[in-house]
Amino acid sequence: MFIYDNTSIAFIKKTEAFLREILEKAGITIRKSRFEFNRYLYPINVVVFEGKEWGHFNAPYLQIGLNRKLIYLAKDSVIRDILKHELAHYLTHLIYQDVRPHGPEFKEVCERFGFPEDVSRATMNLDESNLSKEGDLVSERILEKVKKLFMLAQSSNSHEAELATLKANELLLRHNLDYVTNKEEPIYLERVLLRKRKDTKITAIYAILKHFIVRPVISQGKNCCCLEVSGSLTNVKLATYVANFLDQELDHLWELAKKEHGLSGLQAKNSFFLGVSDGFHEKMSAAKKNYSEADKKALVVVQKKLDFDTQIIYRRLGNSRSGNQTDYNASQLGHAKGLSLTIRNAVEGKGKNLYLTE
Repeated sequence: MFIYDNTSIAFIKKTEAFLREILEKAGITIRKSRFEFNRYLYPINVVVFEGKEWGHFNAPYLQIGLNRKLIYLAKDSVIRDILKHELAHYLTHLIYQDVRPHGPEFKEVCERFGFPEDVSRATMNLDESNLSKEGDLVSERILEKVKKLFMLAQSSNSHEAELATLKANELLLRHNLDYVTNKEEPIYLERVLLRKRKDTKITAIYAILKHFIVRPVISQGKNCCCLEVSGSLTNVKLATYVANFLDQELDHLWELAKKEHGLSGLQAKNSFFLGVSDGFHEKMSAAKKNYSEADKKALVVVQKKLDFDTQIIYRRLGNSRSGNQTDYNASQLGHAKGLSLTIRNAVEGKGKNLYLTE
């Protein structure tokens, strides 16, 4: 039996977007709601059903079905694996027509399109599959909502954009307050943006990440430097996402500033990056002034918990300051960009990091 309600329809849209990503990575061309294969167009069509199996491919209708339980029980990475499995059935049908469901032809298709060996298995234990993936379901749900709010923050309507930014921060704050007051969660730490040495861009990103309810620390080892981001699992995953986005976005904004305003030189570049972080800080500080009194108190509680957790991780933390001279014009141009900076949507890459959509 197929299911159509608001939740299922939203899930269908999400999984069809996953399918497009998988097809593109497999080198298959997308044409709106169809994909091109052997000079023919075939539908990207997902339905939600109730039943015993986790997924199926319906050859007569060229349709992939996903069990409704996956909406509530499976991580996105597990859903992607199920989609790859059913897509392999789809492609096997297009190439070989009627063959045994999990025979050599099916396995050959999985290898041909770069699907992992575990995707070709006929059965799947959902609990084991969830455990094999990083993260937890609660974190993934919160991250999904926050990223949707980030997308709204790109709106040309300044009021809508600011409201989305505020809502994203409130959602994170309440999620963290829940963990501080009701649950004991491990402290997570991730190293991001590995460099040979400290630079001004990593300093600017460090400053911006402070607004995402994590404790970023610039960590320097022998011939290496990175950001160590600690906090709750949800926040660390989000901060990793933001850091990798900013690593590319700051360069993009600098290239635009050079063309539009004739900026040049390392001093101007460094001043521009720090100006962006100052502008973003001003924007977020203004947003936090609109918090309710309850949320302001909650923020204090969450920040104290972060301070306590940081002391557990680090025995001693030092301060470092940059002695670079400032290019006032570049700094002001960066500040203006920081006031309008939004975190755009991204997709998960092959590694732990999240990268921008091409």
